Amino acid sequence: MKNRHAMKTKEKKIFLSKLKELYPEINIEKKAKIEVAEMEKYRVIIIEDSLDFFLFDDLPVPVIPAVKKYGLKSRYVEVDEGAIKFILKGADVMLPGIVDADGEVKKDQPVWVRGEGYSAVLATGVALVDGEEMKRKGKGKAVKNLHHIGDKLWKYLMGNIY
Repeated sequence: MKNRHAMKTKEKKIFLSKLKELYPEINIEKKAKIEVAEMEKYRVIIIEDSLDFFLFDDLPVPVIPAVKKYGLKSRYVEVDEGAIKFILKGADVMLPGIVDADGEVKKDQPVWVRGEGYSAVLATGVALVDGEEMKRKGKGKAVKNLHHIGDKLWKYLMGNIY
């Protein structure tokens, strides 16, 4: 990890506001220690010494363990079993593989992906279409896969968790 430093006050205020807008169920105190660092291709956010988010075009996207840590229920996309192996190799989520999605998801918002019948999070990314469109199926990409089980960020997190 490079250039790890405390988030500036103004930047922290903007970040917490954006976080509250995207994830109303997450409540992080204004006094919390929030740091920013660079790791591989990611700009990561460390909250109270826990790497919980990374930024994608200034959009906070949760890392896989953070979805469970914060108990996120909204912004999910559920895929069929056939799609799982491709997602775990880093493929984007395609519309035909989706069996369910949160209808409140809007294009360009962060989402998390789970497999049909499983509670485990497979990946996190950004919606390329609205949730209602995901439910209608069709052709094309639905989610840009930014972080998945087995990628470098995942391996780093697992090394720090266990």
